[in-house]
Amino acid sequence: MPYFDVASAAPLHPVARQALLAALDEGWADPARLYREGRRARLLLDAAREAAAEAVGCRPDELVFTPSGTHAVHAGLAGALAGRRRVGTHLVVSAVEHSSVLHAAEAHTRAGGEVTEVGVSRTGAVERGAYAAALRPGTALAALQSANHEVGTVQPVADVAEECRAAGVPLFVDAAQSLLWGPVEGDWSLLAASAHKWGGPAGVGLLVVRKGTRFAPAGPADERENGRSPGFENLPAIVAAAASLRAARAEAV
Repeated sequence: MPYFDVASAAPLHPVARQALLAALDEGWADPARLYREGRRARLLLDAAREAAAEAVGCRPDELVFTPSGTHAVHAGLAGALAGRRRVGTHLVVSAVEHSSVLHAAEAHTRAGGEVTEVGVSRTGAVERGAYAAALRPGTALAALQSANHEVGTVQPVADVAEECRAAGVPLFVDAAQSLLWGPVEGDWSLLAASAHKWGGPAGVGLLVVRKGTRFAPAGPADERENGRSPGFENLPAIVAAAASLRAARAEAV
C-alpha cells in the first residue's frame, strides 16, 4: 500500500537499520566510562556527532542529541528564554509553527511571559517585514520553522535571521521538516530537528546552540550532552540517526 505521509515520519532507511544493528553490538557500553567498551562507545558517539554536525553546518560541540525532536524544541526554547531572562520575556513565533513550538509558547505565557504570533500569507509564508515589526526591546527570543510540516511552505529563514541579528535577538529554527534536503541557511542561533523525519529511528532529536548564544539549561545539571539533554544516551539509535541523515541527504541531492 502506498505511504504518502512521510512528512510526519519516514520509513526506516536501510542504512539506519544496518547502523542500528551494528551499534547494538558495538555501542552498548556507557560512553562516559574509560574501560575499553566505554571508550569504543565514546568513539561511536563522537563520530555520530561529527556526522550530524557536518549535515547541519555547525561545530560538533554545538550539537547535542535529545530523546526526540519535541524534546529538542522544548529544551531549546526554555534554555534560550532562561538565558536571556534579563533582557525580557517576550517571545516571537509564527502562527504556523509545529505544535511543539506553540505548546512551549503557551507554557511561556502561563509562566508570565509574553508571546507574539506573526501571521502568514495565504500560502503559509511569513513576510520578512511583518516578522521584523514584531521584534522590540525586551524580545528574548524569536522562533521560525524552516519549512511547514503541513503545506510544505519554505520560510525565509535567512531574511528573518538578518532582522533578528539587527535587533539583537537570537533566532530558534525548527528544521525538522527540511534538514533532509540540506543545511538551513542564515545566521540562526539555535536549531532543532528529529531523526524520524529523514528515515532515522524514532526517539532521537538534535539540538544545536551556536557558540555565543546565551543558554541556561532547564532542570538539574547533568554531565551528559553538555548538560542540555540529561540521561543515558541511546547510542545505537543515535548512530543510526546520523548514518541515515548522511545517506538520505546524498540521495535527496
